[in-house]
Amino acid sequence: MSDEPEEGLSRKQAGQRVAEIRLMALAEITVKDTGIDADRLYFELHDIKRRPLSSAWLEASVMLAIIRRARPARVFGWLGKLRDRCKTAQDTAQFDLFEKRLRDYLHPQVLTNHGYGDATFASLDHNSIWDTIKTHISALADEKYEVFLNSGTLLGVIRDKRLIDHDDDVDLAVILRAGTEEEAAAEWKALRGVLEEADLFERAVQDQPAIYKLRPAGKIEFDLFPAWVQDGQVFVYPHTHGTLTADDVMPLKACAVTGQPIPQDPDKMLEMNYGPGWRSPDPLFKFPWEAANANFARFLERLNS
Repeated sequence: MSDEPEEGLSRKQAGQRVAEIRLMALAEITVKDTGIDADRLYFELHDIKRRPLSSAWLEASVMLAIIRRARPARVFGWLGKLRDRCKTAQDTAQFDLFEKRLRDYLHPQVLTNHGYGDATFASLDHNSIWDTIKTHISALADEKYEVFLNSGTLLGVIRDKRLIDHDDDVDLAVILRAGTEEEAAAEWKALRGVLEEADLFERAVQDQPAIYKLRPAGKIEFDLFPAWVQDGQVFVYPHTHGTLTADDVMPLKACAVTGQPIPQDPDKMLEMNYGPGWRSPDPLFKFPWEAANANFARFLERLNS
């Protein structure tokens, strides 16, 4: 789709139309029963977009996507841009009000990076979730595989001493026996059969071949990611590409909060995953998938071959 305005529409006219669409979306978010054609307006809005994206365009896109219950990951990115602009303008109250309107409109649903769900960890009993985590880790241990708490789950137990309130899935990583990228790709593909035999496999993620969905705990999904050690360096898709040493990760140790396995130096891995500011909660954090997939491009190509 072009970043230029629709043919025959001047910059000024495009800006006026964006403002009109924003007001229609805001009316729906506010009263919930305006009967707007959100699909048509969403695609019209994207036909008249141009860079740099205006705050009005971003707000309208966020609202229309939420009305349509579409593009949750993209909504997180747009909200992050809006928040950064409000910080620059020292006007966080305006952003907070906008975000509250969105939450009120969605209630009782909640927006996460993964979709529009019924609940996050803030409103769930964690005991059954941890029981499933223990079961999955134990089942993989029976197959001689070591597994550790990964990504958002690791971040929660280290920073918050619990599962993160605004999160809604569990992340685990399995340490493959492979010693090269090629071996890791072959073993990861073969692991699917192991998971199926152990009654752990739920499905593969269609657009992310390096992520397997394990059997869920109710509505909570479990993501399994591959990890391996090559020439003393650790690779964990998608966040760590040889930037940690084997000693940073192994031997795995027991988490002080849950007793479940975590990397030897979890702080280093969390910085690889979330950046140096990982200790400060950020509900709008957006992982840089494009750059990460570029790092693991050869591995991903092997998974698709």
